[in-house]
Parts: sequence; C-alpha cells; structure tokens
Amino acid sequence: MNKIIAERYELIDIIGQGGMADVYLANDTILNRTIAIKILRTSLAKDPIYIARFQREASAAAALSHKNIVEIYDVGEDNDQYYIVMEYVPGRTLKELIAKRGALHVMEAIDIMKQVLSGTARAHQMGIIHRDLKPQNVLVSSSGTVKVTLTQFTQTDVIMGSLHYLAPELARGEKATVQSDIYALGIVFYELLRGQVPFNGESPVNIALKHMQEDLPSLREFNPSIPQ
Repeated sequence: MNKIIAERYELIDIIGQGGMADVYLANDTILNRTIAIKILRTSLAKDPIYIARFQREASAAAALSHKNIVEIYDVGEDNDQYYIVMEYVPGRTLKELIAKRGALHVMEAIDIMKQVLSGTARAHQMGIIHRDLKPQNVLVSSSGTVKVTLTQFTQTDVIMGSLHYLAPELARGEKATVQSDIYALGIVFYELLRGQVPFNGESPVNIALKHMQEDLPSLREFNPSIPQ
C-alpha cells in the first residue's frame, strides 16, 4: 500500500471495515513490530463533537491493561486522519469460529466466556461501557487466548450495537449501561452454545421486537446435555 501514517506506521493491508472506521495491518517502523491501526472515516473527522468523544474514549481505553483486552499503543491525528494503534492479534474473530464450527462444547464455551467476562469486567471497573459486544468484536488468538476489542466508537445519536445483541432498553432509545453490556454477553453465550443467535427477523424492527417481547428459545431443547 506504501502509505505511512504519522511518519511511523506503514500500512500493509486492510483487514477490517466498519461503518465508522477501517482497520489495517501495519508495521511500526520505529519499534519494528506488526500492529493493527484503526483509521476513522473522513466524513466523521469533520465533526468536532464526535472527534472530542473519539479522543476521550480512545484515551480511556488506552489506560486499560488486561490480558483479555486488545492493547492500545497509541492514539493520534495526522493530516485530519484520526487513528488508534492497537495490538495485532493473529487468529480469528469469535464470529468466524462459530461460523466454522457451529455450536461449541459447553466447557469450551464457558472457557471463552470467562475470558470475555474478565476483560469486560475490567473495562466496567474503569467506567468504560463497551456498547457493541458481539462475536465480531472478540478475537481468538492462535494460542487460544480471547481478547475483547474496546474501540467500537459510535455516534451518540445512533443506537449502538448490532441488533442481534441489543438489549431491549437500547432498542427503546435508552442510554447504554453496564446492564446492556451484560445482556449482549448473554446473547453471545447463547450463540456459542447454539451456533446461532436466538432471534432473527425480516427487518431490524422485527428483531428488536422479538428481544423486547419474546422469551429466548430454549437451549436445552436444542441440546438436552447442557446443564440447567
């Protein structure tokens, strides 16, 4: 790609795209190590309120150090490009693991959730609410270590999180809380044990209504060996 950010980070390849930012595999030319760098979309880089929030939340996340959270090395701006430099975790997302294998064994699912919960609990202790917990934002390294990515920055006037994992109160437009993160983690655990999310629908509204109005489909009907 031959593009260098902040006279230091050499972009190698794009490895992820979202509504707010793109993620690149890159090389830190000073420390000579492979990193991931998330670059904010240009359209958002013109909003001073959003930029202030982006920098505040990125700095808060950078203060976290936990074995189950993707480490943030640097936060900055270069020619109106706002970026976050992160630990590169070779492996796959939890979503990719579920897509490949389907429902996981109960003990493996519990081991993964213990690691996800450990990282999330640390973030909550530091006053950070994730707002977008889902398997796509959980990385499983080649050694089996699970790491949560924290930098899921979203505009405050947009409902945060993917609808399949969205707590009912968020669908009603209420503020994200620790409890809404916990709800999302429950849905992730369900998906690990079932191989699919509990609710699907023809439209976003349909999915949100199911979360608000229906009980979760029974996991034990799907697999009676799952402990009550």
